[in-house]
Amino acid sequence: MSDFTFLLPDVGEGLADAEIVRWLVDESQPVSFMDPLVEVETAKSIVEIPSPATGIVSRHGAAEGETLEVGAVLAVITGTESAPGHVDPAPAVPEAASTAPESSASREITAPVTANASTARRVPAAPTVRRRAAELGIDLQTVIGTGPAGRVLDADLDAALDASAAPTEAQNQEQLVRPAAGRVEKLSRMRSSIAGTLTTAWQQVPLITDMRDADAEGLTEARISLAQEMDQSRVSFTALFACVTTAALRRYPSFNASLDLAANTVTYHDRIDLGIAVSVPSGLSVAVVKDAGSLSLARLADEVDSLVELARNGRLTPAQSTGATFTVSSFGKFGGWYGTPLVVPPQVAIAGFGPIKDKVVPYEGVPAIRKTLAMSVSADHRLIDGAELSQFCSYIERLVANPVLLLGA
Repeated sequence: MSDFTFLLPDVGEGLADAEIVRWLVDESQPVSFMDPLVEVETAKSIVEIPSPATGIVSRHGAAEGETLEVGAVLAVITGTESAPGHVDPAPAVPEAASTAPESSASREITAPVTANASTARRVPAAPTVRRRAAELGIDLQTVIGTGPAGRVLDADLDAALDASAAPTEAQNQEQLVRPAAGRVEKLSRMRSSIAGTLTTAWQQVPLITDMRDADAEGLTEARISLAQEMDQSRVSFTALFACVTTAALRRYPSFNASLDLAANTVTYHDRIDLGIAVSVPSGLSVAVVKDAGSLSLARLADEVDSLVELARNGRLTPAQSTGATFTVSSFGKFGGWYGTPLVVPPQVAIAGFGPIKDKVVPYEGVPAIRKTLAMSVSADHRLIDGAELSQFCSYIERLVANPVLLLGA
């Protein structure tokens, strides 16, 4: 029989601690090897950590809402008859912290963080979906999951809400006259991290922003043709924006750079690690397509769509959410027109794409209704001048208007 002292795994990429969101196994309760044990929130995402052994959870290292540093005691698991040994992390997850020296009575171990560990005892759903269900008062056991292996998605929660009984007229009137109660809430770790990062970006980076409309008739037609050719129901505009952006970055490498004024240097990156900004329930996440410039359109589209889905479900690993050399933000579906995207150091530029709408514009000398894309590209004026920014945006505009030019990009 052994006691395991389970240490909080090294989440890597400079994330030195994590907040306990929810214990999935209570103290004094049994747990099996690789069963989900606890949900933790880092500055990047919410992930599940699996149990490293089978036994009884005799002690939690921290209560829900408390923060633990990497290497601190996460849980103690007792009553195990044999140790599972070293647990190799999944390929997409950074290596866990090394284990402490073992004794016959006690062992300190870490296990890989995983965001999709399955269990037969719980309805499969991402941590963000579980949190939203709890906030809405929805029992996941009553929701029909339409995701892989019956996984409950955000859309399934929406369907459950729509299917619920409509409020009575009296309840509607009561909601109209009842004032909203004031409250004070603690910022989530993600929102706190976003606030700190963007405050630094606003204070440090003198921005210049180019805003313009691009003729998107060609891009819209190309999207339809590509969906048919690639045998997909749809090809996302975000994937197409990523494609035209990587082409522009290959032609204008000064936008795919990192500026370090303390060292008085600028690093021009030899590959494009493209960040995709994703709106998530708890704030904003960035999924990173590694070496995006080397991918075919089909591969790039698959990578973008896959990572965006992981981000929305709170399942990005640190390796999938850090290291961007340039960022694309697609905010068109949220309404509005132009934006003023902020550059986050050490990156030197960011491209923002708004909605595609029908607009009356001059075309071949006469007014015409054309599909038009709103673009907003911001750059660090310490490295990028206005003329270069205009050239960069003009190239993206030409690619959007005539996607066949991508063949020569």
